[in-house]
Amino acid sequence: MDQIELPGWRIEYDRSATVAMLARMPTSGPDSCHCAPCKNWAATRRNILPVEFQALLEELGIPLDREIEIIHFGRLESGQHFYGGWYHFVGHVLEGEQELAPHLRVDSFAWFFHAKPALLTDASAGLPIVQLEIEAEIPWLSNLPEAS
Repeated sequence: MDQIELPGWRIEYDRSATVAMLARMPTSGPDSCHCAPCKNWAATRRNILPVEFQALLEELGIPLDREIEIIHFGRLESGQHFYGGWYHFVGHVLEGEQELAPHLRVDSFAWFFHAKPALLTDASAGLPIVQLEIEAEIPWLSNLPEAS
């Protein structure tokens, strides 16, 4: 396994095992959902994920379209939409944890790790899984009717 160090975090990961695991997933959470917020996310993810986060996904072996779950919390007073969600990868949290370490942030996009993943798939059975969680305030960019 390789390691990555980020402010407040030390993560161990197995890129090749993650690539193999995610290749066994037929589709991602938002791509399998039919609601407008998930369709908005899926249609615009390439435009809204910061390049720093996209580089992290690439290093970990996670394709941009392999979110396990995306949640739309609603439209904010600012007009932005608040989303949360997560990705899974094979590895361990060596230092840092969800409540104790800082969220890493680029503008209105934040991410953090924790070792208690939710919505595990059959593809991850028996593997040590880390959950990479995100929070984002984004505009409604799709041509679908805007969710409230």
